[in-house]
Amino acid sequence: MTTYVEDLLFKNQDYSKNTLAIGDYDGCTFTQCNFSNCDLFRYVFTDCEFVECNLSNVSVRKASFNDVSFKACKMIGLNFSQLSAFLMRMNFKKCNLQMSRFDTLKLKQTSFIDCELQQASFVDCDLKYSDFEDSNLEGAVFTNSNLEGANFFNAYNFNIDPVRNKMKGAKFSSDNLEGLLRNFQLKIS
Repeated sequence: MTTYVEDLLFKNQDYSKNTLAIGDYDGCTFTQCNFSNCDLFRYVFTDCEFVECNLSNVSVRKASFNDVSFKACKMIGLNFSQLSAFLMRMNFKKCNLQMSRFDTLKLKQTSFIDCELQQASFVDCDLKYSDFEDSNLEGAVFTNSNLEGANFFNAYNFNIDPVRNKMKGAKFSSDNLEGLLRNFQLKIS
């Protein structure tokens, strides 16, 4: 039997020691909570907000994030590819998502604003109209992904091959185009 929780604030909780009850969380806010190394198998979060939480190395297999926002969260090493794709919608602002995997997901219009995405993986991903503004994409992998209309304005340290991704209408800063040309081994001065 799962718990149903609605419109509650959870603050300064350490779920790495005392597990959050398995259930559906609707309209809840989690502030400064520690979920590191937790297993969120089949948890459902709808219209929830995570603020300044540590979700590093959390197992999200079959979990649902429906209209969930993450702000200033530490989320290192998450495999978002294991989420339940049904009604999935997430947004990230000022989050540390280093070494996270988003492979094969449909993430249309997802915001990754001012995020740390070093070594993140976006393989076979639908990122149409997503927003990577001001994000660090050093070592991030984009392969066979739909980046049409995506915003990379002021994103930095990226290396995106326009031959291996759909990129029609993607937006970049004019002073930061080197990351699109690196694979062509051109000398630009």
